[in-house]
Amino acid sequence: MWKYFALLIALHTLGRLPLAVLYRICDLAGELLFLLAPRLRRRVIDNMRHVLGPAASRGEVRRAARKVFRNVARYYADLITIPRLDVREFYERRLHYWGFDEYIAPALGEGRGVIVVSCHFGSPELAIQGLIPLGVKALCLTEPLSPPRLSRLVDRLRSSQGHTFLPVSVGSVKAAIRYLKRGGLVALMGDRDVEGPRALLPFLGQETYIPTGPVELAMRTGAVLVPVFSYRRDGRIEVVVEPPLDLERTGSVEEDVRLNTLRFLHCFERHLRRDPGQWIVMEAIWDSQPGEGRR
Repeated sequence: MWKYFALLIALHTLGRLPLAVLYRICDLAGELLFLLAPRLRRRVIDNMRHVLGPAASRGEVRRAARKVFRNVARYYADLITIPRLDVREFYERRLHYWGFDEYIAPALGEGRGVIVVSCHFGSPELAIQGLIPLGVKALCLTEPLSPPRLSRLVDRLRSSQGHTFLPVSVGSVKAAIRYLKRGGLVALMGDRDVEGPRALLPFLGQETYIPTGPVELAMRTGAVLVPVFSYRRDGRIEVVVEPPLDLERTGSVEEDVRLNTLRFLHCFERHLRRDPGQWIVMEAIWDSQPGEGRR
């Protein structure tokens, strides 16, 4: 419950500060957390070691890990400022979308459902808000948090500009299917094993559990599956929309899900290796033990 009250206090205090000041506070908080939270530090350093590879020096890995901590702190700053965000001004001054007109707009214009699959990379919170000035309201499925009161607060902040955020559940997946069939846009994450179906797949050279829900949903509904990744660029947000994945269909559903999820992973790996410190994940990605995956 303390997390709920901490976020609520931050929302009504820090959330009112100028963004430049808030980001400076977040950078300091990220550096302190890196120094004072050894368990989190070990997890992030292990993740960065996988991204950078065995040839990277200890200094390179630690610098990338420190950047992760600072960007995680800025992620929460983005979250608590969403209700007061002027989305039009944000879109015009601080955001740039590469590939929206080429890969997302045409599908929506044809009335086709679109699944945007992204990762905890850069600022997904602000990237999705940047769709509002473009006239696109998304249905986004999120990780259920504990306590549920915290989950409701976080999703209420995310939804404050017009999107709909729902924690992953059977009911929310059904809502997503209906939304796609009406030609809407659904946003999902594809880099962390949180809820729903998963598979043990090679990721950055080592197997771990990866969510397969985005691919399964696209194959079930016929929606266009579009990988999207965001970057922080000196106070600005750059969003890169990749070409839609041309989903392979061999006749084996399980194999098709595996192959197409791997194609998304390979796409993400390119961005991840380009700027590892953008990956705002503090969980140990490769500590899962092999076993039967959820279906």
